[in-house]
Amino acid sequence: MIENTNTQAAKSAALLGALLGQSTDTLIAAQEARGQQQLVNSDRLPTNLRDDRADYETLGFLFGTPDPNDPLFTPATIPDGWTRQAAEDTDMWSYIVDTLGRQRVAVFYKAAFYDRRADMHLVSVREYVDNCVYREQQIVTDETWATPEAVVKEARAGVERCDDHLAGWAKDDARHTPRITAERAQYAAIVTQFSAV
Repeated sequence: MIENTNTQAAKSAALLGALLGQSTDTLIAAQEARGQQQLVNSDRLPTNLRDDRADYETLGFLFGTPDPNDPLFTPATIPDGWTRQAAEDTDMWSYIVDTLGRQRVAVFYKAAFYDRRADMHLVSVREYVDNCVYREQQIVTDETWATPEAVVKEARAGVERCDDHLAGWAKDDARHTPRITAERAQYAAIVTQFSAV
C-alpha cells in the first residue's frame, strides 16, 4: 500500500513530529524515502502517464481503475520478467527494468505532503544511451527497441551535442572541457562499437 500523505492524519503526524523537535527536512526526507519504497513494493503505478497508454499496453502493461481513495495511483501489472527498482541517488525516482536489466520506464513520485505528485514516462533510446554514458554502463541492444542502428543514431547525436558544447559555452568556461571531451569520446566509442554489429 502507498500511504496518501495528503490526508489529514498524515499531515497531523508530520506536524506532531515537528512539534517533537524533528526538523522539517528530516520529516520530508523520511516521507519521500517511505513513498519510494512503498511504490517499488506495490502493485500501483501513477495514473498520470506522459505517453499514450497504448504504448505501455503494447509492451505488456495492464492498468486497472484509479484508486478512488488515492487517484494519484492505479493498480497495474508490469510486463513478465520486468522488475521495479528504486533509484540509488534520489528518493523521488524509481524505474521499471526490463529482462535485460535496462531502465525502460522512469517513475517520478514526490511523497512529500506539501507537494505530493506522481507521473511516469517511457525511457527513449536517447535517454537510455545518455544514461549509460553518464553512468559509464555498458549498452545492451536488442532487435526491437535499442537496436544497434538506433543506438548508433543516438550516439552520433551525442557526439554532435558535445561538439556544440565544446564550441559554445565550454569554450568560455574551460572547467567543463575535460568532462565534455570525455563524454564525446564515450559517444564516439559507442558509434564505433555498434556500427560494426
